[in-house]
Amino acid sequence: MVVITSLPPPTEGIVHQQKSTSANLQGKDMGTGTLVIAESRLAWAPTDTSGQGFSLEYPGISLHAVSRDLSSFPHECLYVMVNAKPEDCSVTQREDDDDDDDDEAEITEIRFIPEDKGALDAMFDAMATCQSLHPDEDDSNSEEESDIYEDAEEGEGDGEWFTGEEGVSHLTEEGQATLQRLENLLTTGSSNHTDGMETGDQSNTGTEQTDAMETDGGQFDDADPEH
Repeated sequence: MVVITSLPPPTEGIVHQQKSTSANLQGKDMGTGTLVIAESRLAWAPTDTSGQGFSLEYPGISLHAVSRDLSSFPHECLYVMVNAKPEDCSVTQREDDDDDDDDEAEITEIRFIPEDKGALDAMFDAMATCQSLHPDEDDSNSEEESDIYEDAEEGEGDGEWFTGEEGVSHLTEEGQATLQRLENLLTTGSSNHTDGMETGDQSNTGTEQTDAMETDGGQFDDADPEH
């Protein structure tokens, strides 16, 4: 989430702080201020106290990178993409925007341009460190589900199993009746299946299968083995 706010940036858990850093939000120059990269969130505060700053939550940041391509943007910068739009839509959207543009508005592009371009790598590393403290919830859920299945596999065989007559003796009367019905169905199905089998001439089956195998084998003679 991109929160447009006049609240001060965080003061605890600061990993990197870069003064004299301009911010560009969705193509709009926000002025010069201080970028604070903290463990809890990323915040930018303008030097002009009458202006508005903004903060970013790490789980919403989908991409951050150092951009030195001056053909796409006239300054080297720290590029950040967020999967959300700013709360104050007037900063990035016109009131007459069409509904067709809603999907595009869900992504916010922010560029931080430090006066000292040599600090870009340190800014990037600080963001990477802080973002690792906020793992994606979907990844965490996947790991938990994997652990559940692993525990289930380890637990297989822990129960008590019965076979043959010993197993039947442990069934209730209802269970034994159900087992008998299943056996009758299996016996009837097997008999019907045998009666319905086709009994055509099978004399050439072996030769045809051999020829087919030789033909199929020729398809892969030119293929390189992976191992």
